[in-house]
Amino acid sequence: MNINQFEHLLVSELQDIIENIINDHQYLSISAKTRVGSEISAWLEEKFVEYTQEHQYFQDSEACPKGKTKNPWDARTFFSIDSIQEEIWIDFKAIKIEQLDSNPDIGTPNKIIEFILSGNFYLIYIYVYYSSLDSGLKFEKIDNLSCKVYLLKDISSTVRRNPKNQLQVNISASIEYRTRRDFIALLTQKLEESYKRQIEKSQKELELLETKKISLMNANKESESKLRSKLERLD
Repeated sequence: MNINQFEHLLVSELQDIIENIINDHQYLSISAKTRVGSEISAWLEEKFVEYTQEHQYFQDSEACPKGKTKNPWDARTFFSIDSIQEEIWIDFKAIKIEQLDSNPDIGTPNKIIEFILSGNFYLIYIYVYYSSLDSGLKFEKIDNLSCKVYLLKDISSTVRRNPKNQLQVNISASIEYRTRRDFIALLTQKLEESYKRQIEKSQKELELLETKKISLMNANKESESKLRSKLERLD
């Protein structure tokens, strides 16, 4: 088995698990009005742990600790084949069917870098789709699939880092297979592009700063003079 086959098996097994979960629970009594995404994610985390308790490949699955909003993963598991064991981080995204063209934040690059530097690599995104009902919500399918599962390393090359230090990508963007080395090159390229945009923007702001300072001084001189005149008339 080569790395490509290993990765394909990992994604395929996760796809099967999530498809089974959704097929078994097509409707949820979660209100689709407020914070539904986080509630669906929390529900999926628990179900993932439940459905992998006696799995052929996934071991020691755990859900994000309740109330820990800054946890780097929604679910964590270990993908095991014989003596090989890889730590897997999973990030669930619940997408309303009307928002398939949105560009949600998918996490900070800092956690990705730390994860790789610690000897790991496989962070996986799982998108599920839903529509709202009067009594809750219903899971939907896109292209006859209940979920989209992909390795972060295979993310669309349209991904970018925004000024909040979050990666963003369009939900409907196509997956692009690449090697692990190619992903590292892509990630650092996107970070470089983002930093350069920030430097360029900061440089423009810096160039305008002296003009702003003069305008502020003049505005203050005028308003301060008016205030002094009014105060003097009070004496």
